[in-house]
Formats: sequence, structure tokens, C-alpha cells
Amino acid sequence: MTKLFLPLALSFSAVFYSQKRDSLQFSLPEKYNLHLEEKQENDQMIMMEYIPKGQNWDNYDIIITKLVSKNLAKIPLQTLFDNNKKLLQSKTKNLRIKELSRNKKGEREYILFTAEADSYTNSTTTESQIQYFVKGDNDVFMCLAAIKEKNLPKDFVEEWSKVFLQSQIIK
Repeated sequence: MTKLFLPLALSFSAVFYSQKRDSLQFSLPEKYNLHLEEKQENDQMIMMEYIPKGQNWDNYDIIITKLVSKNLAKIPLQTLFDNNKKLLQSKTKNLRIKELSRNKKGEREYILFTAEADSYTNSTTTESQIQYFVKGDNDVFMCLAAIKEKNLPKDFVEEWSKVFLQSQIIK
């Protein structure tokens, strides 16, 4: 009986104490015909990238990236935002960051902002983005919608702001 009890107890403990993953769900607008092109996962993160069907890494019109940083919810979101800004500044020319929205006290922590640049230092093309950082209970989600433009059209910013702000954390 004890031979059977020990493995059963260990299995129960592993399931009971295993880290629960948060999930961020949002609806991708149908007009872009987006599909999951790439997914990578390791112990620290999950990355998913969506581009329109029929396009590839060289010719996409839009790219949506969702990055899940596992077990980082204890780090202040402002710290992640500041680190992201420094990284973007080191890789772009004439970076312009504009904060669009931030949580109010007592709400789930998030930051919504645009990052526009004239060009990237290691590329001849440019890419501007609307980015959304939000905390789950355990994980941090960093989502972005990017197009190959120096400036984001107002309607694009409004559309993706709505998509990201209407997202839901699922436990």
C-alpha cells in the first residue's frame, strides 16, 4: 500500500503546486486575415507571431506579436516599460513614444503606448507599433501590432487600442 501511496502523493503534489499559467485572450480583426506563423516557448517565455495568410517575413503588411513572460508579475510594469524603451532607443533612429492609456489605482496593471521610429539601425525598413503591456496574476503579457510605417495612422491606433483594452485575462 505504501508503494502505491508515495507515487500517488507525489503526483498529487506536483499537480497541486505546479505554477498556473495566465492566458490573455483578444480577438484579431478578421479584415487582416491573420494566422499564427510562429510560436516559440521555453521556461521563461512564450512568443506567438501572427501575419496575414499568404504573406511571409519579408513582405508582411502587419505583424501581431504576443509575448508571455512567465512568472514576472512581481516586477513593476513601469520597470518593464522603461527597459523596453531603452532597448527600442538603442535600435532605432528618432524614436517617439506616446503613452495612450494606463490603469487607474486598484485596476489590473497595464500600459498602452505607441512606439514610432524613422528607421532601425540594423535595417533599411522601419516599423512602428502600438504596444500593450498587462499583468496577469503570475505572468506579464506584452502585445504589439506593427506596420512598416514611420507614423501610425490614427484609425490603426484606435482599432488596436480597442482590441488590446478589450482583452481578458483567463486563469
